[in-house]
Amino acid sequence: MLVAMRAPLSRPWAIVAAIFLIFTVSSGLTIYCLSVYLHAFVAGGRFSIEEASFASSTFMASAGLISFVIGRLVDRHDVRLVMSGGAALMAIALLTVPWVDTLPRLFAFHIVLGIGFAGAALLPGTTIVARWFVTGRATAMTVASTGNSVGAIVLTPPVAMLIAALGFDGASPWLALLVAAGILLPTWLVLRSWPADIGMEPVGGAPATPQSTASTDGDAVFSATLRSRYFWAACAAFLLGMAATVGGQTHLFNLMMLREPDAARAGAAIAVLAGASVAARFVAIWLLARMSNHAFVILLLVTQAAALPLIGMAEGDIALLAGIVMFGATIGNFVTMQSLLVAEAFGTPAYARLYGLTRVVSTFGVLFGPSIMGVLQAAHQDYAGAFLAAGVLALAGAGAMALSGPMPVSAGKPAPG
Repeated sequence: MLVAMRAPLSRPWAIVAAIFLIFTVSSGLTIYCLSVYLHAFVAGGRFSIEEASFASSTFMASAGLISFVIGRLVDRHDVRLVMSGGAALMAIALLTVPWVDTLPRLFAFHIVLGIGFAGAALLPGTTIVARWFVTGRATAMTVASTGNSVGAIVLTPPVAMLIAALGFDGASPWLALLVAAGILLPTWLVLRSWPADIGMEPVGGAPATPQSTASTDGDAVFSATLRSRYFWAACAAFLLGMAATVGGQTHLFNLMMLREPDAARAGAAIAVLAGASVAARFVAIWLLARMSNHAFVILLLVTQAAALPLIGMAEGDIALLAGIVMFGATIGNFVTMQSLLVAEAFGTPAYARLYGLTRVVSTFGVLFGPSIMGVLQAAHQDYAGAFLAAGVLALAGAGAMALSGPMPVSAGKPAPG
């Protein structure tokens, strides 16, 4: 019988580095570029801002709604196969851009792109990190998830310039090629679903349950979690918070372009947003060692509630920059906390399914967040009311998190950061 040996630190951190790269490419070309794509579709005369806004919301909606299915696949199959299928769908969606000239095709583009993103990135990536780390999980998850924000810094501005130079149609094959190379290569060269697959143990823990056994053991954990007040109250908080987060992200580029039609300036604003997110992630490591997860999530949402109205009503560049930095500081940490809360409260046996279910619930916020902001902007020909509404949603999310109660006693102590 093969005895699992403790993983040399180089191996788990190679896993983290690979996930970091995958998140950089996947988020940089999707989440942070959604507002760039929205502007390209509207400026090209193909669609109105209302149509493009509703369609953009279906990206995160499809990614969220499919997450439970992705979670079941990740629990039962080699994660690399799931991620490869997701990358293929993302590349296919981008290759079809020249043919996106009707409303059904616009929705189909965002839906396929969203499903591909769900399969290639966040859920399977955080699942692998959670399986490879018991101690140091918060730090490992934060470092890996920082790739989401780095993608905006290193990819969104050049993508905006590429689309401005070649048009969306001309840029799409290059974007598809980058998706394929940036996800498939690290997936197959570095990643493994479980430490036990190569005879190793997770960092700071006993041997992880083999994949075939974990899917069975996780059923009991999954059923018990569905009866937890903590789980459902937290789901409500993330539903409202994601409505504000995704709404603000989706419309920021267009807000900048309406105020001053300069793609480089608007792309720089997205980069500032992402830069603040990167810096705040490492501040979060320090804060999470000194405050509870509940308090930290509430802090993030209250900060959003102040930042989003400031962005919408800012009269000068200084106030606008302050709002963008404040908002950016919350984005990456808020998304990361959703996965950390699930892993710390309920463990890894049913993590993929439970995290997938939280994303399904929060998708309902994603559905109306960008859409309602688009409607309010079109109605008033101004973004002040739209960003104020997003701030109210964030504040409501903070209230919901405050009502979630303490972490379940059965969860034990959170893994040290």
